[in-house]
Amino acid sequence: MSLTRLLVLTVGPPVLVSAIYALTFGPPKHDRGAPAEHVGGAPLHFREGPGSSSDALARACDAAAADLSPELSAEFHVIVRPPFVLAGDLREDDLDDLHRQAVGPVATALWRSYFDRRPDQPVTIVALAGESSYRAVAASLDGYDPSAYAGYTQRGKRRIVFNMATGHGTLAHELAHILSAFDFPEMPEWFDEGLAALHESASFSRDGLTIVGTGNWRTRLLRDTLRRGELPALERVIGSPAFRGEGEGINYAVVRCFCQYLQERGMLSHFYRKFRGAVREDPQGVSTLCELLGCASLDEVDRDFRRWALAGE
Repeated sequence: MSLTRLLVLTVGPPVLVSAIYALTFGPPKHDRGAPAEHVGGAPLHFREGPGSSSDALARACDAAAADLSPELSAEFHVIVRPPFVLAGDLREDDLDDLHRQAVGPVATALWRSYFDRRPDQPVTIVALAGESSYRAVAASLDGYDPSAYAGYTQRGKRRIVFNMATGHGTLAHELAHILSAFDFPEMPEWFDEGLAALHESASFSRDGLTIVGTGNWRTRLLRDTLRRGELPALERVIGSPAFRGEGEGINYAVVRCFCQYLQERGMLSHFYRKFRGAVREDPQGVSTLCELLGCASLDEVDRDFRRWALAGE
């Protein structure tokens, strides 16, 4: 495997400048704080032909870049790599490296594993080298103080803003959110957050084609809560209309670890596509889960999930 495939997200901006930084509506809807691990990959090559829909997308990306540029200060650069528009307080070469070594490979792996419909509108990624520029841009673009978060997504504007200095997997997390919105807009919050959070800490498969989630601090939180006998039932987390607020941290741990549980059984991609097709009849995915896993009830699924969580210690 090449050096680029082994490059980890946990490097900071100084390494980005010298060695390629890789790997996370308003206010932001996502929990933050997971460290990213081992995410990197091969360059992405877009194939575009004259007269195709990609021409229209490229024009839309050019227009989005032109609209964004006046909102940023003079030291910022903007590049277009359809369907992405990348901007930041970096050199153009560094933005191009970010696209080739992080955005492109992660997006391609996500499309390969889950998403069949690719963006038909521009996706903007604003990458900031440090905390001060991150906070300034969040305030100027969105009127938002992001001090509690490493990054956020403005879904209506299809825009990710993130602080590269944190070394977190914010870019991968947010890419999963924003790309899934084109493919599965009805996805419920529990699965949307679980699938995105799975990619906060992840590594490419040996062949470099897919991204595999790995354990992180959310895994430890889940196990500690389970050992204390305080882990909420899977049915409660999946079915709760109040995913956020009190208990939000453990809710994130449950849904991320449950996605990893499905992934380790080779079921996550299957569940995603089956659920997407059945979401109108099964809006929370419970029947789809039980059928796919051969279980009579979600309680049975939950028992096996808890055994898996403890067995991984």
